[in-house]
Amino acid sequence: MKFLLYGANGHTAAFAIEYAKEQGINLILAGRSQESIKPLAEKNGFDYRIFDLESNDAICKNIKDIDLVLNFAGPFRFTFKKMINACLKTKTHYLDITGEMTVIEKAYLMGDQFRKAGIIVSPATAFDTLPTDSVALKLKSLLPDANKIKLAFKISGRGTFSAGSAITGMYRMHKGCLIRKNGKIKRVSPLYNKHNIDFGDGKPIQVGIWTWADIYSGYYSTKVPNIEFYTPLSDTQLKKALKYDSLKYKILLRLPFLRNTQIEKIKKKFRNPSYEARLKSSMHIFGQANNSNGDKVVVKLKTCDSYIFSGRGPIALANYISKNDVEPGFYTAGQIAGPDFVTTIEGAEEFEILK
Repeated sequence: MKFLLYGANGHTAAFAIEYAKEQGINLILAGRSQESIKPLAEKNGFDYRIFDLESNDAICKNIKDIDLVLNFAGPFRFTFKKMINACLKTKTHYLDITGEMTVIEKAYLMGDQFRKAGIIVSPATAFDTLPTDSVALKLKSLLPDANKIKLAFKISGRGTFSAGSAITGMYRMHKGCLIRKNGKIKRVSPLYNKHNIDFGDGKPIQVGIWTWADIYSGYYSTKVPNIEFYTPLSDTQLKKALKYDSLKYKILLRLPFLRNTQIEKIKKKFRNPSYEARLKSSMHIFGQANNSNGDKVVVKLKTCDSYIFSGRGPIALANYISKNDVEPGFYTAGQIAGPDFVTTIEGAEEFEILK
């Protein structure tokens, strides 16, 4: 299979390129800027293509001989539709690294189109949501009649969000804090159900509700009707979340000038950690499933830094698709190769299962 990585000059793409080289996987690097893409391709010994996403004809011309597109160019609410329309026309498989819930929902609803076109489509194959979706699927396999899943993650070390992820989070704020209850999306207070979780070090830490894509992807993959996502949040952070959850802030965020001002603030505040710092960072994922009989199962998973993993995950899945007979259609990240596949990716450990 021929793989094309679009948005190759991005922060996360650097880790994908490195991992592909380590695994002996050939990529064609692509993006809008020849000044950025050409030297990157020459440095890594890959071919390259230059095109933007404004013309469907231009996209089709550049991917018509490609078997699978890896879209690393966000925000995906702008790039997904343009790229996926071309992939449908050229019958090209598609993976991306979005964490945007609306994109996952759109892809899910287009499942019949993908099957008829004979293509595999899976959004959110990076840290958001490959490891968490895999934990959800593992929980479902261990407790088939589960009616509730709780997921959470914790960052250890010096890893942090990139500016791009923080900007995506800003756009997500107007939706508020969300959970899935009885199969429906429900908005809750930032103070909803704060409690403690032990991520594996024997030191329980306070967590708060965190709007994460698994309330969509986890629901599509497991069909469990109640899904909640959490992350460590102090009382001070929860108070700040209340401010951002206010109607006043949401209205202000809709005004272009103020929104752009906030974006510039984020770009100045969020400096991408060095590669060395990311190597010292790790992610701890917690999952718990319950059923109506009071039974419970817990699954924990440790991975490398989220951005390093976000580069490796899509490359590993693309390679899996190239070597296995995967039926066309929509997939969540954990469905493509099954929940245990995540533990075979460099930087991920084995599941810890507690019953």
